[in-house]
Amino acid sequence: MNELITAIEVIKSNYATREDLAIIKANYATKEELAILSGKVDVLASNQQALQASLLAFQVHATQTFATKAELADAVYQLTWRMAGFTVASISATAALMRYL
Repeated sequence: MNELITAIEVIKSNYATREDLAIIKANYATKEELAILSGKVDVLASNQQALQASLLAFQVHATQTFATKAELADAVYQLTWRMAGFTVASISATAALMRYL
């Protein structure tokens, strides 16, 4: 008889109780919850794409706006010689004008 009772207890333990089903249901999401999570993942993906696009636009803007030290030095060097040439041409024109008038 003890063997029969043990066998029946083993068979009973194969079934899930209401408490077991409640624990399983609490651990797994429903279709609605999965749909909500899927929507949130889609929103996050679109936000990430928008952020990447704005970072790319900022990077392009930064490379077009800012100059390196070498580019700045070249620009100052060219402007210095332009100013020197304009000054020499102005003085020469003034001297020629004074001489012939």
